[in-house]
Amino acid sequence: MERLDFNWTQKTGTTVAEYYGFRTDVDSPIAPISIPEKDQSWIDEGSIPVCPFSAGNVCKKAKSKNEPVCSVRNKDGDLWIACSERLCATKKDKPLCKHQQDILLDIARHIFSKDLSLDDVCVKREESLAVVDGTSYHADYIMTTRSGRISSPGPDRVILEMQGGGETTNTGSLTKQVKAWKNMSSPNNNVLRNGTSASPLITNAWRRQQEQFLVKGNIAMKTWKGLGLVFCVGTLLYDYLLARLKDANLQNLKNYYWNLALIGIEENKDNAPTEGPIPLRVDESRLLFTNYQTFVQALINQGSPSVGAFEGTFTSLGNENVSVPF
Repeated sequence: MERLDFNWTQKTGTTVAEYYGFRTDVDSPIAPISIPEKDQSWIDEGSIPVCPFSAGNVCKKAKSKNEPVCSVRNKDGDLWIACSERLCATKKDKPLCKHQQDILLDIARHIFSKDLSLDDVCVKREESLAVVDGTSYHADYIMTTRSGRISSPGPDRVILEMQGGGETTNTGSLTKQVKAWKNMSSPNNNVLRNGTSASPLITNAWRRQQEQFLVKGNIAMKTWKGLGLVFCVGTLLYDYLLARLKDANLQNLKNYYWNLALIGIEENKDNAPTEGPIPLRVDESRLLFTNYQTFVQALINQGSPSVGAFEGTFTSLGNENVSVPF
């Protein structure tokens, strides 16, 4: 099936890219999912549809009585994953489905060796990580090879975190659009491709990740010198992050000892779109293998001197304007 001829730069805003695992930029009809109103309950748990991207888990959005929009596109057509389950989420008591196997193998081949097969790569899922106050964090994955050792200069095993995207602004406009589409006598995918006032909230996604970088990376560094931290993020988040660290001159240590990697995940556009999910893959142009301590220092150094904020007109607690010199 040929890709529809869209001029994304003329879009007025964010569009629905995937609805319950089906891409909208093909004309094959998508079946609407029945979602109860917020003040209603499901008749039974078995009526909640299963997530298309994880093995046996119910759709997280449908369970929360939200429309199952998996991903969206911004006005330029860039993909933004809008559900935390879409990229490669899983539960430790569930087998890995093909989507998860493909993504994880692609990542492992970029971390450890391009020659790895499915049977060579091993993971733990939702593994607890202790912190000093007695609480715990959970790693999305701990990844290594079957032997637990590799011949390349990088780490032998890594904490692997997945953050494809996040929420959007004006999510209600997307929901309104989906409901209008569902109310059509013959739902047409073109309605889902109309622009809305929503937009990706990249800043919020990045703010959440900074804590993860600091805590989980420190855990890895303290545990053993052969451990590393790998963050897999969508292209929009990758570009946002690198733009803020452009003055840090982070070294590319892919062929040396690295212990922190940022891996961009992109939409695979090699083939014309067909009915079903949007294929994803590691973005070869968005890979950074570097040193954890240097990266953390770059995070700290984002701030610049701001003398003006600390002088000038203040307000006393008696509500009087006071001029205070620096």
